[in-house]
Order: sequence, then structure tokens, then C-alpha cells
Amino acid sequence: MANKLLIERESGNLSISYSWKTPGMWFLAFFSVIWDLFIVFFLMTGAGLFISLHLLAGIFITWYTITRFTNRTKITIDREKLLIDNGPIPWPFAKNQRIPARSLVQLFVSKSGVKVNDQPTFNLKAKLDTGVEVALIKTELDKQLLLDLERTIETYLDIKNDTSLDLSGKEGFENLDLEEMKAQLEQMQKLKKWLPGSIVKQMELAEEKILQEANGRGGSASGSSRSSGTSGGGSGSSAKDDGFFARKDLSGPRPLPTPTHNFVYPLYHAKEGDAFTYLGKTYRLGRSAQIDWEDKHITVGRQLEAIPGGGGDQTHFYAQNERERWAYFEERRLDDAEVEVLGFKNEVHPLRFDNGKERYYPRDEQRGKRFVGRVGEPVQQFIYFTTASGTQFRALKPEGRGWEVYVMEVVDGGSFDKV
Repeated sequence: MANKLLIERESGNLSISYSWKTPGMWFLAFFSVIWDLFIVFFLMTGAGLFISLHLLAGIFITWYTITRFTNRTKITIDREKLLIDNGPIPWPFAKNQRIPARSLVQLFVSKSGVKVNDQPTFNLKAKLDTGVEVALIKTELDKQLLLDLERTIETYLDIKNDTSLDLSGKEGFENLDLEEMKAQLEQMQKLKKWLPGSIVKQMELAEEKILQEANGRGGSASGSSRSSGTSGGGSGSSAKDDGFFARKDLSGPRPLPTPTHNFVYPLYHAKEGDAFTYLGKTYRLGRSAQIDWEDKHITVGRQLEAIPGGGGDQTHFYAQNERERWAYFEERRLDDAEVEVLGFKNEVHPLRFDNGKERYYPRDEQRGKRFVGRVGEPVQQFIYFTTASGTQFRALKPEGRGWEVYVMEVVDGGSFDKV
């Protein structure tokens, strides 16, 4: 991890910050002082308009220098959003960002078109589920800093890294920056005239092999990444093609993914009887059910019953793996009268319904199998949402039975912790 990064677990989120200060800033500070003294001297001698452009340049250099010494970038991440704040001195080329965490598909580092002191700079970009690419941090000289940021954020949000998007890899040629490599090879051309012919021939063969392997593996790596990136969808399609609902000999649910980090307590992976805390209060996991979905993006869900350690009413959670990230919801099941008022009757689900002043619409239908223990039953589900609120409704119907409707509120995964 880059020494510049300060990583802290705060209440329900992860905080990453780093200073803009670099060793080269001391020379910039010295230059800025000398330049400003030069401007003041000429102003006092009545230079007038002659010095105006130099004055503007001095203001810009001083402003830039102050931001390098005082500013920090702070990245705050929770299960709902990613925030990037820069300050305290405003700098127009470093904008604050707010991005919904669920829309983040991938982070990657790319080479920018800007050079600083003839050195290349790099951008940290985010690819969203809409296909749009957003630059989170621009023109950073420290490439390793951005790579560390990328890995930390992806790990916290359970985003599987797509190495084909990055320009910088540690192994092989999959992520090789071809422009940088070719520039180095061009520099080597100057040495050839001083070397024996046999060595030059070996260099040329090596250069050709490197370029061929880099180009070839770059293509295959991209294809491999796309294949692995849709593994959830592939599993769902396979299950559907094999007659998911027709199979009667299923021995149990799919294995849950193993937690890959300890930033947050993996409630989705907890076993019945495990103790944990939620917002500082102790619970143990009671009954649970796992739902294996035939869905390209949402592959698995868990219904969880939390029994308070000191007695009292049970709390219920729903966890689902969407695009290889876990989202949590606290939920309450509606009674039969409430379900009927919303328009759920027999096999019919409403195309929309009103809850107070808010109108809710269903997302795409989900189909899968719910397992209690190792016994499964086919189910269908609709998630109802509104643009006016974060509250959602989950309507689940087991085959041959009535609708189960739950009202859900988003819960940050950082709210859970081990006992």
C-alpha cells in the first residue's frame, strides 16, 4: 500500500485520504516566493501593464503551491455511495464526486494525455453500469497510488477486478502499457550502432517477440476477463438451460462466495447461531434461507433472522449479491391485508402501486430456487422501487403459494461487526 494513503474504518464506512504534498513542492515554494518578490519589486517601480501577465502567472503559481501543501483528497465509501472531497483550498481541476456505489462496475487506471515536467500522468476512472466512464482522479503522477486506491475500493465494494482495463500489471503482458514499452524500445535503437551485429540481431528478435506476445495476450486477456466478469450470468444461464425448475434431485444451494477481506463483517456468510452486532446491539443469527437466482447480475440472496441477545423483537435482513457485491436491507413482512391493498392477488402482481404520495414500479422479474436447509422450492420475485425514496418493496412468490411482500430499507454493511 502506498505510504501516502491513510485508511480508516469509520462508523459504517471506509475512509481513504492522502495529501497532495510531494518532495518537489519545496522547490515550487521557493520558486513561488522568488517570483512573487520579483512581481512586487516591479510593481513598486511602476511597471504597470508590462507586469500584468506576470502578476496573473504569479497568482496562479502561488495558488497552485498552496493547494499542494494544504490540500488532501478524502474518499469515503459505504454500500450506498462513493464520495470524493478535495480541500480545503478550492482547485478547479480536482472536482468533488458523488457516485452511487451500486452503479460502479469497475475501476481502472489509464494514462492521461497530460505530462508534468515531461513525465506521464494517470487517471483513476470508474466504469458505471450505464457504460459511462467517469474520471475520479485526474493527472496524477503517482501511478502506484492510483493502483492502490483502485484495489482498496474494489475490495471494499466486492468488485471483481477486470485486469484487461488496467494499463499496468505486475506479471506478464496482459496489462502492459504498449506506448511506454515502444518508447523504451525506440530509445534502445540509439544503442544498436555501438553493439556487435550478433547482439543487435538478438535484440531485434526479442523486440518482435515482446510486441507479438503483448498484442496477442492483450486480446486474450480481454476476452478472458469478459468471460469471468459475467460468470454469474453464465451460471444462471446454465442452470436455466439444464432445466433448473425441472430438476428434482438438487442436493442443496450453491456454495456462498468466501469473504475476501475483513473491512466489514460478512453477515451473508454467517451460519445459524453465529453472534454479531448491528448498530452496537448484539444479535445471533436464527433461521435463514438462501435463494439461488437465475439472473445475470443478481446471483444469490439470503433471508436472515436476527435474534437480539437481550430479548425483544426479532429483526430481519435480506442480503443479495449484485454484480459480485453484497447489498443489505432491513425488512419487515407485510400482513395479508396490507399485501391485498397493494394489489397482490393469487398469481397477479401489480404493474405499479401507490404508497402514500410515492408511486412504485417493479424491476425485472427474478426466478430462482429458495432453500431452507437443503430443501428447495421454485420462487419468483419482483423488487419495487420509487425515485422519491430509498425504500423498496420485495415481493416473493413461492410456487403454488401466496405472495410474501416485504418493505425494505438499505443498510450499510459496515453496520455489522463480529462479537
